[in-house]
Amino acid sequence: MKICSIHIKGFQQFQDTYLDFTDPETGEPAEKICFIGPNGTGKSTILELISTIIRSGSAIKGIKIPYLLVEFRLKNRKIICFYSENNPMMGNSVLGLTHAAYFKENIKNVADWKNKLLVEKRQGFFPTFRDEIIPFLIKGSELDELRNDLTFSENSTDLLIYSPCESSKNSHIEISDVPETNLNHALDLFEHFPYYHIVSGETANEFWRLLVFLIKKREKDKLDLQSLSENQDKTIGQFEKEFDNGHPNILDVLGKIWNKILAPANLEFDIDGAKKPIQLNDNLKAYIKVKSTGNGLQYNQLSTGIRDVIFRIGHMNSLYFNREIKRGFLLVDEPENYLFPNFLYGLIDSYLEMVRDINNENNTQLFMATHSPIIAAQFKPYERIILNWESDGVVTAKKGKAAEGDDPNDLLLIDFNLPQLMQKKGQEMWKEYLNLLNQLRHTEAKSEKMALAAKINTIGRAYNFGENEVSD
Repeated sequence: MKICSIHIKGFQQFQDTYLDFTDPETGEPAEKICFIGPNGTGKSTILELISTIIRSGSAIKGIKIPYLLVEFRLKNRKIICFYSENNPMMGNSVLGLTHAAYFKENIKNVADWKNKLLVEKRQGFFPTFRDEIIPFLIKGSELDELRNDLTFSENSTDLLIYSPCESSKNSHIEISDVPETNLNHALDLFEHFPYYHIVSGETANEFWRLLVFLIKKREKDKLDLQSLSENQDKTIGQFEKEFDNGHPNILDVLGKIWNKILAPANLEFDIDGAKKPIQLNDNLKAYIKVKSTGNGLQYNQLSTGIRDVIFRIGHMNSLYFNREIKRGFLLVDEPENYLFPNFLYGLIDSYLEMVRDINNENNTQLFMATHSPIIAAQFKPYERIILNWESDGVVTAKKGKAAEGDDPNDLLLIDFNLPQLMQKKGQEMWKEYLNLLNQLRHTEAKSEKMALAAKINTIGRAYNFGENEVSD
């Protein structure tokens, strides 16, 4: 299940905004999408809206959008779902799936059919359907079945992760020791494992609860396998080796991920020193240590940035760890936060590797919002959705143009629409540089030429103007 497109009308700054998430050559939905655009254009709002659409299934309270058309790729066919809060059957405070239509494989130009799909009434955008689309409408029990197909459920192979840029309260700052949880709380996940997870500064406790659960689940799996008749005659060494090969330890996996981030700060995750919970009121005690001395650090001794990064990335990795995911969405707002630029190169590949499930399949659609040209450059042009303000105060969307892997400065010029990359002082020095070059060409006296050349070279080296030194 993936989203091909979203068409929004009459919602905040999105008065008539069409978002296309498909490959222009194949028409198939992209596995990853990146939103870029000025502040206030609604990048975060779209991520929240996608989260709402996935969580709604058929209806969710508190959303007021007169017109929302979402095209899904579902069960090898494209289905266009119409959601409305103006349907009298749903009530004014509910966003509900009111109508849907599907397209047979022999209909090649789906875009043309989408344009024919609805005739809007002037009041509230509530639609009527064109006659030619009637044979493709999903009705009655079929519509109920579709609602079920779109509805995620707990204790399943469904996963929806939303990682907002900021939260109202960053609990990472307040952590003095390991995050609060205990074995008793973690065991609840055996009965009720939710499909929806928020990964933010407010959910460090949920992350730690998940770690304790994964440790105990591995122990349970080991006991269950030991009891099987085919394992009774194996030596302890044989069984341990076979079990370890098929059941990785979450702390080992997490250690590899965290140590990549911690290494530049001469830190590492103390996996060997971790104390696993035994009693119901026990917690997982696992800390960071200084590599050169081996001294342990509590989490409040780490910088806020390091704490935020390792908990967010650790939380997301743990949610995918050793699981089969058949339907997944990962929504990440400004993944560049707190990361030094060298960590951003190859970051998207790390995310794509992370979302591969236990069967090495990627059934997750990744959506990101970013202000970083380094991250945006890791997306194909059609995977970049550029949001921009129009003169009438509404937002429109278009696809990117800069090539995948292009110089981030090119993206700033081409897709971020920044005509001038230098700040005021740099622009002043560029003008001075050009002025000095012009003076040099028209100066005859050798002493003056030498002085001018020296100034030119000093500015050129400081601001990287020109490839070669200027001689007198």
